[in-house]
Amino acid sequence: MQGLQDDVFRYIETQLAECNKELAGLKEELDSSNRFNDYFRKIDVQSAKEKDELKAEIKMLKRQMVANEHIVTDRRAVCLVDGDGYIFLRTLIIQGQAGGRVAAAMLSDSLKTLVRTENAQIYVYVFVNKQGLANTFKRCGHEVAARNLEDFIIGFNQATERFIFLDVGCGKEAVDAKLRGCHDNGYTNTIRSILTAGHGNKLVLLQGYKSMAAGYGTFSLPTLTVDDLFEPDKLEDQISKYQVPNVKSPDTSPPMPLGLNLETSSGNSPVLTSIPASAAPFSPISYKSALQATGVATKAQTWRGPRPSSPPRTRRIDSSKPLSKQVPPPCNIFYLTNGQCKFGDKCSYAHDYLLTPEEFEDMRELAKKSPCAAMNKGDGCPFGDQCCYGHKCPMSSKCFYYKLGTCKFIAAGMHSE
Repeated sequence: MQGLQDDVFRYIETQLAECNKELAGLKEELDSSNRFNDYFRKIDVQSAKEKDELKAEIKMLKRQMVANEHIVTDRRAVCLVDGDGYIFLRTLIIQGQAGGRVAAAMLSDSLKTLVRTENAQIYVYVFVNKQGLANTFKRCGHEVAARNLEDFIIGFNQATERFIFLDVGCGKEAVDAKLRGCHDNGYTNTIRSILTAGHGNKLVLLQGYKSMAAGYGTFSLPTLTVDDLFEPDKLEDQISKYQVPNVKSPDTSPPMPLGLNLETSSGNSPVLTSIPASAAPFSPISYKSALQATGVATKAQTWRGPRPSSPPRTRRIDSSKPLSKQVPPPCNIFYLTNGQCKFGDKCSYAHDYLLTPEEFEDMRELAKKSPCAAMNKGDGCPFGDQCCYGHKCPMSSKCFYYKLGTCKFIAAGMHSE
């Protein structure tokens, strides 16, 4: 009996020891869980604090954004200049490269003042028909400016990497294809579209001449004027100073082109005749004078204008079309040879257009793109360099059509450099 009791007590003690051991393990796990709970409670409190701080920072940034809405954030400004319309001051051009750098610096300083933003990137593109502008200078008597134009452009381009003077080639349409500026009203439709799209706050008009063309004042856009940078008057107005003063035409009639004179015959029908070279030093040399210089006899020709009921030379060029697309096109021979068109009033081309100096220059350049009939046959041209048509292909050896055998210039040597 005693032995059985001892066995029961030992069993109970063993079970009790195991229970105590298990209880100690549970206590240890409970303590560990409490420690984890404390840690996560701290993390939760810290996260809530950081969340509140982020909310406060977001509110502050929103208030700053509202306060800074009036500040210009765009750090890039682009200036586009029609170099055929806005002519840089001749006193700068005659300085060559030095004048080009001065002009670039003057324009850069004015644009930086306008942008009023530090580290702003300013881009300036000047589109120009370089040869046409040089020829215009020559017609105005500004030979020094014409000679130094190339160096002026080099100096302007070297002033900074983002200032570029672009030669777009011959013809007024070449520049207009790139840009129409404030010296004419061809850009008004584009500006109106930009304003309609809501981008008017990004536009500023650069003023070159004393007054802008009609139509720009209605936009109420800000303007930028750079003193002593551009010619204040158009070159064509300066050309008028070299016109022959004693032109026999009514006061109400439009001005005659260079080298042409309107006289009235006994029959009261206006007759267009050439003016002697001594009386018009800046007029183009006529075929008649060229023939006389080479000893070839010729008979002076005149063009008899329209009847008095239709005043002569009042037709205007449609600026939306090139000269070759006018209806009808102006007669090259008539305008480029002081009226020496043998077909007279029976000519299928027009003799009554009132051409501007720029349009005369366009006509000269376009005529040079057509081959001289005499030279194309391999014969010598009696007019030499004064011929209004081309003696060589303008593209020379790089002519694409010459390689295909379809170029209009077919005589030997017409594609040599």
